[in-house]
Amino acid sequence: MRTDMWGQFDELVSSSPRLIATVTAHNDDGTSSLTTYDGVQMRAFGQLDSPIPYNVWVRNGRVLEAAPNLPLVETTV
Repeated sequence: MRTDMWGQFDELVSSSPRLIATVTAHNDDGTSSLTTYDGVQMRAFGQLDSPIPYNVWVRNGRVLEAAPNLPLVETTV
């Protein structure tokens, strides 16, 4: 039986992780220019109707949805 907790765990170990990035520009071809928290710049398909800059969740080169604008902390376990 699959539970929501298992689905959340599956997202963590997936081969295509969900990333958080900041949208820095909307491009004419329907893509968005993004910068991740560690400074990597990339493009992803999709645009949201929000004022730039804003945070989004990205997976497989596609903008999924808006992400909260909270401070990010990286922890090594």
